[in-house]
Amino acid sequence: MKIIKRNGSEQEFNPSKIHVAMTKAFRSVEEGKTVSEETIANLTAKAVAKVQEIPHTPNVEEVQDIVENVLMDSGFHDVSRSYIKYRFTHAVRRNTTDAAILSLIETENEEVKQENANKNPTVASVQRDYMAGEVSKDLTMRLLLPEEIAKAHKEGILHFHDADYYAQHMHNCCLINLDDMLQNGTVISGTLIEKPHRFSTACNIATQIIAQVASCQYGGQSISLTHLAKFVDVSRKAIRKEVEAENENAAIHMSDYQINQVVESRLLKEIRSGIQTIQYQIITLMTTNGQAPFVTVFMYLGEAGNDITLKKDLAICIEEMLRQRYQGVKNEVGVWITPAFPKLIYVLEEENIREGTPYFYLTKLAAKCTAKRMVPDYISEKKMREYKLSKGETEGHGDVYTCMGCVTGDEVVVYKYLGTMYTESFERMWRRLSAHFSVETQPGRTNDLYIDLHGVSIYDNKLSDFTECHRIIRNENSKILRLKFSNGRVLDCTPDHPFETENRGVVRADELASDDVIMADKKSAFVFSEDGVVPYNTDLAWALGLLLCDASYDGTIVLSLANEGEDDIAQKFSNVMKTTYGLNTNCVVQSRERKGVYKDILCVSDGKRTIQKVCDFLVGEFGGKKKMLRHIPSEVFTWDEDARFAFLAGMIDADGYINNSQRVPAVQIGSINKELAIQQALLAQSLGMPASIYMNHYKGEGRGDTIRYHVTFVPCSRLMEFIVCDKKKAHFNDEVRKNHSISETSYCKMAERMELSGEYATYDVTTASEHFMVSGLYSHNCRSFLTPDRSGNGWDNIANAKNYEPGEPKYYGRFNQGVVTINLPDVALSSGGDFEKFWQIFDERLELCHKALQYRHKRLEGTLSDTSPIHWQYGALARLQKGEPIDKLLHGGYSTISLGYAGLYECCKYMTGKSHTDQDAKPFALKVMQHMNDMCAKWKAEEDIDYSLYGTPLESTTYKFAKCLDRRFGKEWYKISGGKNYITNSYHVHVTEQIDAFTKLKFESEFQKLSPGGAISYVEVPNMQDNLAAVIKVMQFIYDNIMYAELNTKSDYCQVCGYDGEIQIVDDDGKLVWECPNCHNRDFSKMNVARRTCGYIGCQGFNAGRTAEIRDRVLHRVMNSKLGPASG
Repeated sequence: MKIIKRNGSEQEFNPSKIHVAMTKAFRSVEEGKTVSEETIANLTAKAVAKVQEIPHTPNVEEVQDIVENVLMDSGFHDVSRSYIKYRFTHAVRRNTTDAAILSLIETENEEVKQENANKNPTVASVQRDYMAGEVSKDLTMRLLLPEEIAKAHKEGILHFHDADYYAQHMHNCCLINLDDMLQNGTVISGTLIEKPHRFSTACNIATQIIAQVASCQYGGQSISLTHLAKFVDVSRKAIRKEVEAENENAAIHMSDYQINQVVESRLLKEIRSGIQTIQYQIITLMTTNGQAPFVTVFMYLGEAGNDITLKKDLAICIEEMLRQRYQGVKNEVGVWITPAFPKLIYVLEEENIREGTPYFYLTKLAAKCTAKRMVPDYISEKKMREYKLSKGETEGHGDVYTCMGCVTGDEVVVYKYLGTMYTESFERMWRRLSAHFSVETQPGRTNDLYIDLHGVSIYDNKLSDFTECHRIIRNENSKILRLKFSNGRVLDCTPDHPFETENRGVVRADELASDDVIMADKKSAFVFSEDGVVPYNTDLAWALGLLLCDASYDGTIVLSLANEGEDDIAQKFSNVMKTTYGLNTNCVVQSRERKGVYKDILCVSDGKRTIQKVCDFLVGEFGGKKKMLRHIPSEVFTWDEDARFAFLAGMIDADGYINNSQRVPAVQIGSINKELAIQQALLAQSLGMPASIYMNHYKGEGRGDTIRYHVTFVPCSRLMEFIVCDKKKAHFNDEVRKNHSISETSYCKMAERMELSGEYATYDVTTASEHFMVSGLYSHNCRSFLTPDRSGNGWDNIANAKNYEPGEPKYYGRFNQGVVTINLPDVALSSGGDFEKFWQIFDERLELCHKALQYRHKRLEGTLSDTSPIHWQYGALARLQKGEPIDKLLHGGYSTISLGYAGLYECCKYMTGKSHTDQDAKPFALKVMQHMNDMCAKWKAEEDIDYSLYGTPLESTTYKFAKCLDRRFGKEWYKISGGKNYITNSYHVHVTEQIDAFTKLKFESEFQKLSPGGAISYVEVPNMQDNLAAVIKVMQFIYDNIMYAELNTKSDYCQVCGYDGEIQIVDDDGKLVWECPNCHNRDFSKMNVARRTCGYIGCQGFNAGRTAEIRDRVLHRVMNSKLGPASG
């Protein structure tokens, strides 16, 4: 067996060391000097046996704890105390920081030297950075962080990222405002750099900026190729002047066409040179932290907007960037290989995604580059527009708006999900669907939410059919207009809610005129289920209608009736309760003062808890105990006609009457519950009786000013067959005449509009037909695009950027404050599989992460701009004054701070027994994701700091977390890990799970939406250089389905034999090593290996856990997938 040393390395367990330590302890005290060697040997054997029982790889401290306990349990207390004193003395002498530094200098510290796959730990500059990092970590854990966070970090409960930089006031990653720095000048090392006059100069300056930025932060940085492409035309004009001058000096006459040809030829050479400068200087630069800068180059045609020249120039730059990256860079023996940086991101958009579009040639070149060099990664403009707002987009091509137009939660819609039809309020629809789909916060709108749907359809009364419903939106704190219509309907909606009118098209609620004609539903033709009507007992249906409207069922069932004239209702109700539930009833006469005398029909207990069971059933069916919470169960609308007539009759017997004051009598049912009133009207209409709803203010002693709704319709003789109360039926006659108080037309007009005081929660949907029926009215759906710039105007330029555009959102110049990652499998294992404990522990751990993130934030507060002038004073992120604190950039959403998460798969596997790809387990996984988002939203609202959820890449932390889980949980961890020494990145499908590329991307897209702070999905594919058509199919699938994804392949080279296929990972006596399958070379310094580690490409080797994860990856089939291409 192995043991973990203090420096993190593993070595074989040596029992003789325990014997030596025990012997020294015995001989150091009086009682131990006479103890025999045999006794010491027996105690040693006992301690060794206990060590071997540990279900995980033990560390030195655990072994020493066992020795102490064995000595104490055996009665050798003085010896044990001597041993404890010996441990303490050596612990004081032993400075762990010194040991760590010395071990990394001698390249013996495996944990540190393999922490970063793009750092060479033998290089002096890297060692210098690691030495400083060890000192920073020591200070951080001993002095700067509270003990509970340091302890949680050590135990792997959470990971406090980049502790080696925390002692300094440094932030994480950023999006450089390169445009401002190039257009308006910057300062580097005290030297003023003015606006460049050539593209090549701009590229050179950009690399200097990148180096400076990388040396003053610890995370990655991104630049936009668009900002450099703006200087192509600057060079074009300069070159033209040069050519014209040369011609004039040489007395040569050239036509404009000839001059243009020369200019474009020279320009292309300059572009190639400039791009080469970017590529080679980035990969060869060595920053102060001993590595090439973590740089991403963003390539987005849409960023050029309507500037045709800029877009064409940008396309030339993108093409050259892809061509040079496809070629690669030469290694030390002169062979073209795959570099790690710069990382490239290519945006898929309408102008480049399909054959026949203007820039599809770039997409084909990107596919070719990906198949050979693993870059670029891909962002879908289509999906990003749904969740983000990108700088440079123009109207119709990228501006993203918050949702437009909503109604209050008590308005009623009809929709289908999983084969079941629901007729209920928007609020109830939201609650129902949020249990099945992930709820996401609208970026920049803390309390406003939305749910993306699939498999849901909503009723469109113009189509007389259901239309696909894509999204439901919930907004808090909306201003409301109350609209009254000529057919009696009342709708509460936002001023910008769109109505589809017959005469003027789409009109906002606040602009509706009295002559605008709106379609109204009078048939309710949606009632039939997909499998036809559902038969239901009419007597029970009648009783349920009665109970819904005029009974209480809070622990006991009481039906209240008038003292006179309703004995027939009491008799039938008693019969139904006896026949259906076996319950007897009693009648009690009650005087209710001003309300008069009533008869209460009470169900009598049978001693079998039947009443409580019926009460529970009614609460579940009707939606609550209080009348304001009740509604008609959706299943009623799928019953056969007789059952629906009976249910409606029960409601009339309970709370309605037949008004014969006019020549044609009409049913009237009163309610203070708007949702219930609308449902009653729709139910009547489903039975061929057009209904109207009128709203009255119901005033009276003790009532205040209560709104009451009256549903009214002309009853048919068939309904009379199910009404029980003879007193009510006596007012009916079956003459077929029109009741003028009831509108039977399919159209209505606005009769009155008023503004309500206060603010309300509102709801809306987006649909395939762009319309839907709400509360019986024909409505247009909303525009629901969202923006993460919650200021909407670039925060009034608090960063003092010189390229600020008033009223435009801002991205360039923003940054991330830091990351803390929660270990989700540890939460699950700590709960023991108990779901109640899981959520309790989860909340405790999230709060601990929150506290750690607050420490990150506070560490940056008070930081002066002087700490990194390139960031804070000279335009990379801001142009603050010297000596000015950066605090205003830490609040209000200008910067973000990230809650990372890891191991969702293992968490789900332990709690449910299944992978989160299983449909039974997936809801739990989504609920975990949503809960973390909810907590981020809560912290954000409380502190005005933009907390966001982030899918941690886990480059090296995967190994640390796995080792900690092994130590903490042993066999329980083994049950779900199978002994693997890594955990799964973020929400990803486990690397060993067989799944095709398209299914994986589609599945993970649901989880990626819930990682607004950053996340990337990937598919692992074989060598596809001869099948670029399939690569393009994957890219097109990404465009339509997921915002950010990449394709992983292999790009290796053996310097010993020249083999350029896949370098293999083999087991060498328990240690994984890289081996050339051709010549069996195992010297990593004599091979070039490039592997993706969740976003970035690593080229310098990986720790044991990540190496094992790479070995275990299965390929994700691209061909013959159910979702992807069938052939080719």
